[in-house]
Amino acid sequence: MANFFITKVEVSDWDEIVEGHFSSFVDEQFQLLLHGSDTPRNRQLLKDKMLNKYTRLSNSIWLKAVDQNSKRKIAGMANYTLNPTYVLLQKLRLDSDMPWLDDPEDKRIMRAIFDDVADRRWRHVKEAHIQLDTLYVLPEYRGLGIAGRFLEWGRDLADHLMVPITLESSMMAHPLYLKYGFVDVEHSRVVMGKWDIEYYQMKLEPKSTELQG
Repeated sequence: MANFFITKVEVSDWDEIVEGHFSSFVDEQFQLLLHGSDTPRNRQLLKDKMLNKYTRLSNSIWLKAVDQNSKRKIAGMANYTLNPTYVLLQKLRLDSDMPWLDDPEDKRIMRAIFDDVADRRWRHVKEAHIQLDTLYVLPEYRGLGIAGRFLEWGRDLADHLMVPITLESSMMAHPLYLKYGFVDVEHSRVVMGKWDIEYYQMKLEPKSTELQG
């Protein structure tokens, strides 16, 4: 029987975290555009990006699910960014060189789709909130409730801080988020060239605290 626990990501975990990221998102077109195919170069680029966020942003929380029955293998990861007070969001920025992509047409399309995502987030998120930036579970560990435990962890924190959770969801993950109470804010589909990217902007409101006297 699987036995998991959730704990914080350590510096020594990053190679395994990045490997898991690519294997978990192999069928997600937006992730393929955003991080490129699974190559040593692109693994290093993603590792550098994650490490930079991990070391520089004090409001960024990195969690891992560990399989205690398999030499403490990392079965999944989640990254939450806390914004407990409202500050006008800065629009997301994209590396203009996009070194993880080789095709100039793919770079042009990535720019257009990234701007679509960034504009929608900037328009919809106008309050203190928690952003779920990344959540993945390795294919061989899916269906065991790991993603749900990550979401419950974030939901408990959001209820405590009395702020909503916001996220962008792929079509594949959409039913999971609906199951845990998230609602659709906006649906978008962008078809350009060989790329067909469809996603939802979603939100989960915090629960009120009941006081019993």
